[in-house]
Amino acid sequence: MKVLGKKSLSTVIKIFLWILLAICLLVVIMGGIVVISDFSFFNSSSTLRSLIVLYLSSIPAAVLISQFIGIFKSLENNEVFDKKNLKRLRTSYISSIIMGIMYLINSIMLFFSPEDENWIIIYMLLTYIITLVFLIFGVGLIVLSEIYKRAIKYKEENDLTI
Repeated sequence: MKVLGKKSLSTVIKIFLWILLAICLLVVIMGGIVVISDFSFFNSSSTLRSLIVLYLSSIPAAVLISQFIGIFKSLENNEVFDKKNLKRLRTSYISSIIMGIMYLINSIMLFFSPEDENWIIIYMLLTYIITLVFLIFGVGLIVLSEIYKRAIKYKEENDLTI
């Protein structure tokens, strides 16, 4: 299967990302409706806090997904070394690191939570894992954007010599 161009892997991934973005926006809308309509759902302060973090993290997640849609759209159009992709990568790593920091704050607040329920321990461990995933992903995107920046520079130099 082709990776670049029309009817390629990048096209399939772009369609998947559009579906993921629609789900993310649906979570934002439905989360707002649940929060406004029924506060009795939140029986503890840690549940409320975690739901707020989850709700707020959907905003940088939507930004991250939209940036990747732009990257895969440029791959579909065979515009691999485009400067717009470098900007999209920078926006993506900022969004990823913001999400990692949000989950880190949530996990620290859960650690000092006075409740002794078993699910909090499991949820706290999962929150630490999510934190690490987004922070490592953000650092990986920083490295990738620097490599991409050099590749664009080499491409421009190569275009000038021809």
